[in-house]
Amino acid sequence: MGEIDLHAHPGESPGLKNKTILVTGAAGFIGSHLVRELRRRCDRVVCLVRPGENIASIADLGCRIHCGDLLDKSTLAGAVAGVDTIFHLAAVMGGVAPETLFRVNHQGTKNLIEVCREQGVVPQRFLFASSVTVMGPSGKDHLLNEDAPCRPLSVYGKSKLAAEEYLASAENTLPYTIIRLPVVYGPGSDGGMYIFFKLMSKGLQVNVGTLEATVCFVWDVVQGMIAAVGNPRTRGETYILGEEKTYQLRQIYQTIAAILGKRFITLPLPYFVLHVLSFFVEIHSKLTKSIPVMTREELTMYLKNHYWKYDTRKAKRDFGFQSRYPFAEGAGITIDWYRKNGYL
Repeated sequence: MGEIDLHAHPGESPGLKNKTILVTGAAGFIGSHLVRELRRRCDRVVCLVRPGENIASIADLGCRIHCGDLLDKSTLAGAVAGVDTIFHLAAVMGGVAPETLFRVNHQGTKNLIEVCREQGVVPQRFLFASSVTVMGPSGKDHLLNEDAPCRPLSVYGKSKLAAEEYLASAENTLPYTIIRLPVVYGPGSDGGMYIFFKLMSKGLQVNVGTLEATVCFVWDVVQGMIAAVGNPRTRGETYILGEEKTYQLRQIYQTIAAILGKRFITLPLPYFVLHVLSFFVEIHSKLTKSIPVMTREELTMYLKNHYWKYDTRKAKRDFGFQSRYPFAEGAGITIDWYRKNGYL
């Protein structure tokens, strides 16, 4: 899936070697990269995966695989037994009923924490992977930081905020850290920005108007998460990870086109056409039990709100986070992986 630059970030804790670490969502896009890096540093990694889930991305890493369901507490006790640190990444992002999003993202998080209590397990740190969508869009000329009021527009953002609020209520009994992620891209991703890479590999560019956002390469996300759990300053705190620089959509297109060496045709698609296309994408995803590239809710949210820009300086200040892969470099690595694995 790719090799992470192993030179440690400033502030990163080296003390993982003798710990037992649980990763939920371990076979997912970000989770599989995290597990791979943790195995380089730690002998004991437990991967929580759903029954029947494809685990090809982590099968060769020598981890203990535990099949369980966040909505079935009886399946979680064996996963949390004896763990020192928990990275909770498992989530549903979209393309399902609103109640399912809340059941998995909020109630599933609550179930995991309750099982820890019932089993007498107090992790040294519980890292929760949240999303900048809990905060909502920014303005054109300013960045939102962790102190900004939360105004989520999507059901996904609301479900993640509910989980964050539950964590805050458990602060006295659970040493947690919340990491809010922007758009994350990299090798292995078949959602999010993948649609841009795919269309441009065909010489097509969809004109959806103005859009400017914070992004983060997956290897930077992984290093940031690992650095955060090992730092005492991060207990009970919330952080945004991402590049300091924000990108306009046209800059993203230009960068991808330059790497691909492609000339492209611009397709100006009106909103109603994109909305219909997203509807059929959702139907196809339900039939194939896959994650939709874009849902109608997400499409509406991003086309009506053009700026999703966030301030990442708190993470840099508290635990030395640095985004080491600017988009031009991260996109090149991603495109190389997509080509080698038949995605483009």
